[in-house]
Amino acid sequence: MRSERGALAGGRVGAARAALVLALCLASVVPAAAPSATADDNTPPSGYPTWADVQAAKANVDSAKAESDRIASLLTTVESSAADASAKAVSAGAAYAKAAQAVKDQQQVVAALEQESAKRAAERDAAQRNAGQFAADSYMGGSPSDPIETLSVLGQQDGIGRLQTLQVLGDQAAQAVTDYRVAANAATAAEEKSRAAKDALADLAATAAQQLSAAQDAQKQAQDAVSQTQQHENTLLAQLADLKGTSANVERGYREGQAAQAAYEAAQEAKRRAAEQAALEAQRRAAAEAAAQAAAQRAQQQAQQAPQQQAIQQQNAAAAAQQAASVPAPVVIPPPPPPVVSPGVGVTDDPAGAQAYASGQLGGYGWGGGEYGCLVNLWNKESSWMTDATNPSSGAYGIAQALPPSKYSTAGSDWLTSYQTQITWGLGYIRDRYGSPCGAWAHEVANNWY
Repeated sequence: MRSERGALAGGRVGAARAALVLALCLASVVPAAAPSATADDNTPPSGYPTWADVQAAKANVDSAKAESDRIASLLTTVESSAADASAKAVSAGAAYAKAAQAVKDQQQVVAALEQESAKRAAERDAAQRNAGQFAADSYMGGSPSDPIETLSVLGQQDGIGRLQTLQVLGDQAAQAVTDYRVAANAATAAEEKSRAAKDALADLAATAAQQLSAAQDAQKQAQDAVSQTQQHENTLLAQLADLKGTSANVERGYREGQAAQAAYEAAQEAKRRAAEQAALEAQRRAAAEAAAQAAAQRAQQQAQQAPQQQAIQQQNAAAAAQQAASVPAPVVIPPPPPPVVSPGVGVTDDPAGAQAYASGQLGGYGWGGGEYGCLVNLWNKESSWMTDATNPSSGAYGIAQALPPSKYSTAGSDWLTSYQTQITWGLGYIRDRYGSPCGAWAHEVANNWY
């Protein structure tokens, strides 16, 4: 999602999986937002204002403003810490998913090569039996070894027939031996390929195991960091609200709304740049086509002129056409990357199950059945109801597209992998921000974000 309470306007995330190439983040996650960080990770964070500081600052307008600014800065710090930890968990999960897919792909390669190796081995064994049979036939037939034996055979009643049979057996046996050698070489090559593929599979499996461990660690660290950060965030929001005479919910909504608008504007700017680049490319193509047409017309005119002049003009036209075609294209600024998914470890995408769960929750918010269609439309557009849907530009995550993903943690620590937790948070966000799913959908239609 892309707005307030956590789901900022991050852009569309489809159900496509591709396989995105995301870098694995193995660095340690900051355990909590610590404005005055030290080299000792075991040192409790410090630098947060006390309630006494807040009350003292309220006595003076300038002091209150300074304290509000300081608290706002601290809020940015703690929110960034939670967002960073969450992003690392998502990236680590994506790296593991990529490694796991590589293992599956290699398993298919191994299976195919094993089948090929078995086929070649069977052909080798058959060729060996065939060659052996010819050898046995030659031996049993008494293959002549010298002229005396040959004369002896000729002296027999069927001598000439026997000599012809032995000659045939000898030729066929030689071919059988050749066939066996070819089959044996093919079988050996197939076995070597199969063995190499199995070795590669073992390496990939080891890598996947390491990535799994790293992803699990990142998940745990993200959960811990988000939990600790949440405590500071709640206190700071309450202090800021006290200074400004509002409420913590109002301050939270304002900050998230500002972030949502900023993310939306960034996405729109990226689209604008892409459209401008597309227009420039279209102009370049049109100019090249016009130049080519002009060259063709000149060539046609030249065909009607004297042969000598025609040859000269054709050369000039060809040079002009070549020059027009060789006009360098403007530097292309690639558009934002298409939406991808970044699976978390243990995620099972189940859009149908997620929709069924959400449908069963609507009554608890006082919404009628008519709201379900709006909710389906909303989250179809946002995430296709994929638990691990990730926007590559903004980092918005999950079914409700929370940004940063750590917003989900208020509904449960399993937010990275559980669509129930994501939906619970998302429905609460919609209720607080728009009143109902149809209200959120109307805003999405009007503004392209919610």
